[in-house]
Amino acid sequence: MSRGEFFGFALLAIVVGLLVVSSRSGNGRAELVSKGMPLPPLMVEGWLNVEGGKLTRESLNGKVVVIDCWATWCPPCRAAMPELAKLYAKYQPLGVEFLGLTSETERDRAAIENFIASVDGFDWPVGYGALPMQDQLGIQVLPTVIVFDQEGSVVWSGSQLFGFEAAIEQALAKAEG
Repeated sequence: MSRGEFFGFALLAIVVGLLVVSSRSGNGRAELVSKGMPLPPLMVEGWLNVEGGKLTRESLNGKVVVIDCWATWCPPCRAAMPELAKLYAKYQPLGVEFLGLTSETERDRAAIENFIASVDGFDWPVGYGALPMQDQLGIQVLPTVIVFDQEGSVVWSGSQLFGFEAAIEQALAKAEG
């Protein structure tokens, strides 16, 4: 098999894989975290941007929660942060809680803090050393953003923000109704 044939087959396999993934969702977008999945315990090594240094699942009861799984070394994650900061500014006053989760550990804390400081408005809690929690959520793609309704169940997830605001608005309307 020539190098060209190999790359042709590899490209075909990627395209077929993308078609299979997108066909699993009714709107052409793969569901990254299963709808209805409950918010797992907040298992992280430590927290940044949290008064008292600790956050619990119980403190989030009855609230719409957005979790952003990201990493400092992930270019799409870094690119999404300014938009997330704008959305945080819009929805945090309405009671929506944003949490960032990174699998990076205490050893990477300086890089995490430097990145947070580099994004205007990035002042929501960030759990580092969050690989156990990301594993419970089944995170395989970074970034992954997840919206949980006030009952603590996943109502939306994606690697891009298309549909994100509509999911928050729906969850807020459900909380009011």
